[in-house]
Amino acid sequence: RKLVGNQNPFLFCIQETKLQFCDALICSSLWGNSSHGFSYRPSVGASGGLLTLWDSSEVEVWSSKSNDHVLWCHGRFIKSGDEFSVANVYAPCDSGAKQELWDSLSMRI
Repeated sequence: RKLVGNQNPFLFCIQETKLQFCDALICSSLWGNSSHGFSYRPSVGASGGLLTLWDSSEVEVWSSKSNDHVLWCHGRFIKSGDEFSVANVYAPCDSGAKQELWDSLSMRI
């Protein structure tokens, strides 16, 4: 929360949240009282978990899609109108699974 308060980011990605559930209350505790949106991918047990938070006065997110190890968000920066896609990634430790993930990311990008 201190980092968000000091840096005032438009978009913030967290890997390995270890959260199987995430709601507006949890996100408000991280982001503060300013307007924000979020998308998350739950952890599997105590492993993984992804959270993407954004300042909804600066960023408009049109879609969010969750795949194995990746949380994709697509939208635009409100002031400039520039579109973006962001991939919040938590890579597996297994080298074969990691290569498979990077191959799938390369194809998507």
